[in-house]
Amino acid sequence: MTNPSAALCDRMQTAALRHAAASARFDHEVGAQAGVTLSTWEANFVNLLRLHGPLSPGQLGRLAGVSSSGTITGVIDRLEQVGYVTRARCRDDRRRVTVSLNTEWLEREDAPRLKRLRALLADYDEAQLTTIAEFLTRLADVETEAAGAIA
Repeated sequence: MTNPSAALCDRMQTAALRHAAASARFDHEVGAQAGVTLSTWEANFVNLLRLHGPLSPGQLGRLAGVSSSGTITGVIDRLEQVGYVTRARCRDDRRRVTVSLNTEWLEREDAPRLKRLRALLADYDEAQLTTIAEFLTRLADVETEAAGAIA
């Protein structure tokens, strides 16, 4: 293991912040095309559904760190209204609801993003990509852990 310099740590932090800001802006622009301005919560719910697949409203709230059922319902209502998500009642227990991404929207949204990612990844070899993926996974893990400690 190496002990990175302060300058390299600053560069990495800046790169991570730039990626987060660029990704949020891209999500905002995609939302604007759908006729909605995505809030941070709405974009987060979409990303959680992308990562985990269909979830109950309660599961979405827990993963996002939202405890207010009114906030959770409001976010889902707005996403459903513009076609990002659908709600489905459980066949065995009609009181249970599952929220899913609209797969047609997801495929349309993912195609250009995936094309850009593949073009970028072509500049790196397998070992470099493995290191980058490990770093991003660990970065997400420590941020998730830190957010949980604050809540």
